[in-house]
Amino acid sequence: MSFKSVIAALVLVMIASSVAFAQPPSKSDSKKKSKLSEYRSRSSNSAGDLLNEAEKVADDDPAAALDNVQDALAESIAQGNEFNEARSYLLLGDINAKISEWKLAAQNYEKAYNILKNYKNPKANGLEEFKRALNGLAKSLLEVGNYQASLSNYKELLDMRLGSRERQEAQLALSEVQYRMGNYDESLKLAQNISPSAAPKAADADYDRVVVQQQNMLAKNYARKNDQPNTTRALDSSLNTLRNSAAASGAGYASTEQAKEEVANTLRDQGRLDDEINVRNQAIEFNLDNKNLAAVSKDKVELSKSLEAKGETSKALKELIEAAAIADTINNPKEQANAYLSLAGLYEKNGQSNNALGAYRKYSQAVKKSEVEANRQMEQRQVLLKKQNDIEELSAELYVDRSEDNTQQALIARQRAIIISLGAILLLIGVASVFVYRSSQMSKRANQLLALKSLRSQMNPHFIFNALNSVNHFIAQQDERTANRFLSEFSQLMRLVLENSQEDFITLQKEQEILGLYMKLEHYRFRDKFNYEIEIDESINSESILVPPMLIQPYLENAVWHGLRYRDTVGFLKLMMMKSNGSLVVTITDNGIGRKKSAELKTENQKKHKSTGLKNIKERLEILNHVYRTHYEVNVTDGPGGEGTVVEIKIPTHEGNHH
Repeated sequence: MSFKSVIAALVLVMIASSVAFAQPPSKSDSKKKSKLSEYRSRSSNSAGDLLNEAEKVADDDPAAALDNVQDALAESIAQGNEFNEARSYLLLGDINAKISEWKLAAQNYEKAYNILKNYKNPKANGLEEFKRALNGLAKSLLEVGNYQASLSNYKELLDMRLGSRERQEAQLALSEVQYRMGNYDESLKLAQNISPSAAPKAADADYDRVVVQQQNMLAKNYARKNDQPNTTRALDSSLNTLRNSAAASGAGYASTEQAKEEVANTLRDQGRLDDEINVRNQAIEFNLDNKNLAAVSKDKVELSKSLEAKGETSKALKELIEAAAIADTINNPKEQANAYLSLAGLYEKNGQSNNALGAYRKYSQAVKKSEVEANRQMEQRQVLLKKQNDIEELSAELYVDRSEDNTQQALIARQRAIIISLGAILLLIGVASVFVYRSSQMSKRANQLLALKSLRSQMNPHFIFNALNSVNHFIAQQDERTANRFLSEFSQLMRLVLENSQEDFITLQKEQEILGLYMKLEHYRFRDKFNYEIEIDESINSESILVPPMLIQPYLENAVWHGLRYRDTVGFLKLMMMKSNGSLVVTITDNGIGRKKSAELKTENQKKHKSTGLKNIKERLEILNHVYRTHYEVNVTDGPGGEGTVVEIKIPTHEGNHH
């Protein structure tokens, strides 16, 4: 609808409304008033009780908590209770933060902050809620990468009157912001200036948590500054405090795990493998004592990489076998996949093909179990996002209804101002409609991103099974040398694919590396069926262009498996990338038997699989084009004379702006 049409519609509604002013209320008006009246008629303490109950169950049953928040927010809006309205947005922010929906969390904390900062005398009533909103907003902005805004909010918090523990925690948070910005000197200075009060005589988990988090911040910064003695001293202090503390779980432990991982990775990047090994062994000992077996399995996998880099292969293999056994014991699919993939790679490097194949099979099984769990979590997340969307729609409707009700009462006394008043109502309706629309779009975008992730994850199992079949083919032919060489290349390819499997976009350079390895592997299998060439325009900057992972590979696979392998003579496959009219154009040309003849040769199962694969790619492109408002295009045509196939993929070259 055009803007003029909207204006005309508004004018007609205003005229109709003025005519109907003296008429009895319609049924729809009665329903609106009924809903508003229902919430207004409830006890003024009802919203507070609902919020108290929601806070109790938020951790264990966030869906039930959101139901309570919905009623509490509706009552607060209907009754004009700003304090409980702010409390409702605070709790929404807390629930969003628990499921790492940081953008939504920031929006809800900001709503609470804006209400409470204008609240009557917040220092006397609502001060704690105001500080909580400010702290939550700063934390959420930190997690979405808006460091300057986060820095500003934490400084505002530190300017307030705070207790000693509150001030220490805010200063630690400020140190974390500076650390993530790469300002290690400033971050270290902030952490060093924290002076926890003398240790209490009785156990105090909050005191221990502050001490642990301070030592972790010091360790991370010392590691970045290449100060190993102080790094070790700080990490030792953190672990010793946890060993003798009630803070051995929760935020204190999570902080130490995160700090340990950052320190270890920093040491590895600096080439100080012995220091990294010491850090991981210390963490393994602590986590074994505290039965944190998932962390033990993860650290043993990372430990094996450093041992392998030092040339201590037998020790590295021992750590990986133990990591896999621990992951199996606790039935943790994520750590099973991590351990078995690394184990398969190490077996392959040492010429143990059968063991490598067995490890890859177990890895594949773990990946399938992980996908089931990931899909379950996606569904739970969608339920919570749907509930939040319902809350936003109801609150928007009640804001409008409340405005309409107040306006209608004013119109009784001031009929001459009817047009202006109705215009204000229509304006409110328009604003509410925009709000509801944006909320709906946000939910739709979240669902589309989840669908995109699900579609992307479906590409990996099929690819893995095809590769494993190729290994079986070489082993069946007693071609152990080729099998070993294939496994070596396959291991590299799998690492690249899995490193980028959770990303919507990767650099063209990484995609070229993946495609190059993939073509090399297919040529091992069908070297008597085709030769290939990869041609890339020298003017292309592979580091600045982003492409969706696993988008090009299926077309290369179709060319080999459904066209070239059926030729009686050696065929040819060419992958060409060039820039044209602001797009990256990827062309895949083969002189296989062609689509028509290939379709005639396929079994029913093969036909079904192909259609599913093409549908997957089509759905991915539709979602990418809609979510990122861009234009990806794929055209498939027959080669000259019906021989072979030509696939042209057009990829916009401005994807570097996507986040």
